[in-house]
Amino acid sequence: MVDRHKLLDSPERRSIAAAGFEIRSKGDGLTLTGYASIFGNGYDVLGGAPYGWTERVDTRAFDATLAAKPDLHLLINHEGMPLARTKSGTLRLSTDSKGLLVEADLDRRDPDVQRLETKMERGDMDEMSFAFRVKADEWSKDESERTLTEVSLHKGDVSVVNFGANPATSAQLNSMSQALDLLANVDPEQAMAELRSGDTRAVERLIAARERLAALQRGLTPPVKRAGLSLAEALAVQGDESRNVSLAATIPSHSTSITDAPMDRRAALAAAPDDQVVLRYMHAWVDPDGSADDKSSYWGAHHEGRIGAPAHLAAVRYHLSMLEHSDIPADERAAVERHLRRHLDEAE
Repeated sequence: MVDRHKLLDSPERRSIAAAGFEIRSKGDGLTLTGYASIFGNGYDVLGGAPYGWTERVDTRAFDATLAAKPDLHLLINHEGMPLARTKSGTLRLSTDSKGLLVEADLDRRDPDVQRLETKMERGDMDEMSFAFRVKADEWSKDESERTLTEVSLHKGDVSVVNFGANPATSAQLNSMSQALDLLANVDPEQAMAELRSGDTRAVERLIAARERLAALQRGLTPPVKRAGLSLAEALAVQGDESRNVSLAATIPSHSTSITDAPMDRRAALAAAPDDQVVLRYMHAWVDPDGSADDKSSYWGAHHEGRIGAPAHLAAVRYHLSMLEHSDIPADERAAVERHLRRHLDEAE
């Protein structure tokens, strides 16, 4: 389950097949109307329980943000130049008994509007998505249901989109099983459409995910010095628990979030599972003669014991100062130093 406390005031997106969505002529211009959110209409986030939840929007959720006159744009696929804006009066938002109603005045002289008009008239684009921050919500006791009771639209956007992006793309994933379940159910064609939509953040997240998956793969797959193993040979190695497999001593550097919060390294190590994937993520070096699942084989803990935990700068600086006095062979220290310094470079 996603940590619900981390969702408050974090950027999120929700997409729907826009109810009452249409574009019509108004003098020399066009008017776009549609509901970007429907009150009381339950929809699943992260596939619903047990890894996600069912979400509903309360009828009063937009009252405070609309009263404060939020500044937001109408966009296509959450990017590009604005088609309309609340500040200029060309984009208007209101609520009725049904939901959040969007109305926008579009200028036919705008090339983006010209392209959009044709696609909407043909029915090629008929979905909307809006970006927001949740200010208050209510959860059921088992955290399987969430009600959004106050939402901020300020500095967000309302977008006409090719495909409604899966809400999971803007939620935080904190468990490995949850992330793998989501990945296993991704629609390749829809995912490719989202990546091609021009949203650079999606591409950046894909690159970061690839780096983490590669690091996990290296942790799970010790290097094999002999090339060209047959399937039978590979299965024989897998089933032979008596065979010694050397660990890769230097742990590849990786890009993660950074924190200045202090870290109790001993407590973090004691709480970490006896799992080589997690242990390799936490540390900068592992003894090649040690055991993959033995915590004493590792050196340089600077992450908490979970995949995705940020690097603690204080721990990074401490291990850099102690590197020269460690038992790590001299020819491996440079790689360990590069691992640690990458975190410092990213913090700067």
